[in-house]
Amino acid sequence: MRIFLLALAIIDDVVGIVFIAVLFATDLNFGMLAAGLLTTVLFGILSRMIYGRARGLVIAGLIVLAALTWAFILLSGVHATIAGVLLGLAMAQTPALVTRHALEPWVNAVVLPLFAFTAALVPIPDFSGPGQAVFWGILIALPVGKVIGIAGFGWLGQRLVGSPDHPKLALGDLIAVGTLGGIGFTVSLLLANLAFAVEPVIRDKAILGVLAGSMISAVAAAVLLALRARHHRRAGTLVLEDAS
Repeated sequence: MRIFLLALAIIDDVVGIVFIAVLFATDLNFGMLAAGLLTTVLFGILSRMIYGRARGLVIAGLIVLAALTWAFILLSGVHATIAGVLLGLAMAQTPALVTRHALEPWVNAVVLPLFAFTAALVPIPDFSGPGQAVFWGILIALPVGKVIGIAGFGWLGQRLVGSPDHPKLALGDLIAVGTLGGIGFTVSLLLANLAFAVEPVIRDKAILGVLAGSMISAVAAAVLLALRARHHRRAGTLVLEDAS
């Protein structure tokens, strides 16, 4: 379940970021975009030289190239979030893992909370105005739509392309993970802010829909995961008793 959830979280965010790149690109500057892709390629090449003699210079060069990539992508009209995805995909595996472990505590303790506070800080709007459909659509989509999509396609995928040599996740486990997938405090908030940037009243309702849907998903997931953990502990106890 943990492996499935990790893969799901990564793929879900990547798909959301692709939507951002495709749907919210404005006034594309292909020259700047080409420059950003060039600096990304140079970043990838340089990251494979990080364990040579001039390690300090290589790290400094990577920082400069990363900053240039971010600036070029931003100026190209594509959302600057894409720069991080491109750099992550281009970076060599070993230094990428080291960098991730070094940045992870700071991201979890500082970056994500700041992002959550700035993206979710909205006044409670008047729900008699426009945007009610947006609020209810998001509120239902996160705790219900995610479960249907993740559990349904996960179950179907296991039977269509899964290997018979590998154990399959039970439908109850898939439903629990799908419910957990309804928590959308990052890309969902970013998409809500971008999609309704010119309509602040509807944007606020969309953000409240994300927050409310995420809270419902979190509570439901906590209950379901506790039940599934109890089920697996009971099954493990029965196996031990049969073996003895």
